[in-house]
Amino acid sequence: MPRPDASPSDPILAALDRAPRVQRLTPEQRAELERDLADIAAGRARLVAHEDLPRALEELARGRDG
Repeated sequence: MPRPDASPSDPILAALDRAPRVQRLTPEQRAELERDLADIAAGRARLVAHEDLPRALEELARGRDG
């Protein structure tokens, strides 16, 4: 559906209009997302900056191995 505020020469909005629409979450995916969001809100999730992810994954793997 074209956006009313999109000018024909706006390549970003034109690309968004051409992009495939995503499938809605299944009930199972929605439940997992809700659990994850609740964990984050309650401080039970370890949030890691993108640049620190490789090190965090190594630490997690070492914790599971030993």
